[in-house]
Amino acid sequence: MYSGTLPMIIYYGFELINPKYIYVSSFLVCCVMSVITGSSWSAAGTAGVACLAVASGLGLSTAITAGAVIAGSVFGDKISPMSETTNLAPACAGTDLYAHIKSQLYTTIPAWIFAVIFYTILGLGIDMGEGGLPENAVIMMEQLGEMYEWNILLLLPLVFILVAALTKKPVVPTLVLSAILSGILGIFIQGFSASNAALAMVNGFTADMVAPEGMEIAPIVTTLLNRGGMKSMAGIVIICYCGFSLTTILIHAGFLDKAIEPLMRNLNSRWKTMLTAEIAIFGIHAIAGNSYVSSVFVGETWRKPFIKNGMGRPCLSRTLEDVGTCVSCLFPWGNSGAFYYTTLGVAAYGAGGYALYTVFPFVCPAVALILAILGIGLSKLTPEQIEEELKLADKEEGIEISAI
Repeated sequence: MYSGTLPMIIYYGFELINPKYIYVSSFLVCCVMSVITGSSWSAAGTAGVACLAVASGLGLSTAITAGAVIAGSVFGDKISPMSETTNLAPACAGTDLYAHIKSQLYTTIPAWIFAVIFYTILGLGIDMGEGGLPENAVIMMEQLGEMYEWNILLLLPLVFILVAALTKKPVVPTLVLSAILSGILGIFIQGFSASNAALAMVNGFTADMVAPEGMEIAPIVTTLLNRGGMKSMAGIVIICYCGFSLTTILIHAGFLDKAIEPLMRNLNSRWKTMLTAEIAIFGIHAIAGNSYVSSVFVGETWRKPFIKNGMGRPCLSRTLEDVGTCVSCLFPWGNSGAFYYTTLGVAAYGAGGYALYTVFPFVCPAVALILAILGIGLSKLTPEQIEEELKLADKEEGIEISAI
């Protein structure tokens, strides 16, 4: 926001994007961004913010746009080899990363196709009339044009992130260097002060930092620009710590073991095993507020039931993400739900909530259960392989969940 990178994308977005395709465009752009970076938060915090601003300026549904942004962001977080959840799930199930990704295609591709059709249909129903851009969009473009100088060099922070992601550079140094680059661009291209660059990094950016003297900033522009800063992430970090602390207590006290006992009875078919695993992941995720704990706990506990029913480890690791990664956005008290609300400014539930429009949390688990019933894409094991896998699972049971 300080450098003008996102405001420039928003400004030209009004001129270039057909409103009828804003929902599906938001989904596809965030798909690409999240696959390349391996991070749903990076995709939502950059491309997602721009897409939401364009939709808001055009008077379109922010709930649907936020749902599309989150769905696209989750897509990449789910299958990108650079995503931490994509690496954690196969590690918890004891399988190979690329076998895990290949297995995920059975559920993720149908969900992706459904999402494209879903957002396209919602967009085609938009009627913008013949009056040109809405007043909000015109106001936003005029004020952004007064505040910033547009220059192709403003795309450098995004290009830097994408190149670093493609060359597999470490994430944290990449984001820090991109922030510093943005500050430099704001100082030398926009002519903003270095002190405001530092304030924006720590406390967050505000429109009055860069507005011309005497300019009356429209509320819609303030809502768009005022955001970010390291302090804005403090609440989310606290939520992460609280979630892990609570779950550790529940594990060591034996509450989770007792809670899942009813689910572990009579797992004598594929669909029962799949359904109970999905319920367990959802429940633990709802308590912990993140997918890491559910991946570790269910990956360990459901390993033998999956094997006994002839479903290979890639099928188990896929299930950990079909539910765990996908439903993160549905829990406002969890780290991802809190991040999306803070970053996009759209609540998960209630009037104008995004939850119903996120697609992946509903489609992926449903497809996984259907595939279990039909016996498709399960990395099936022969009787000999089942015996070997069970012996290996017995050896692996010595690993303590709490240590992981």
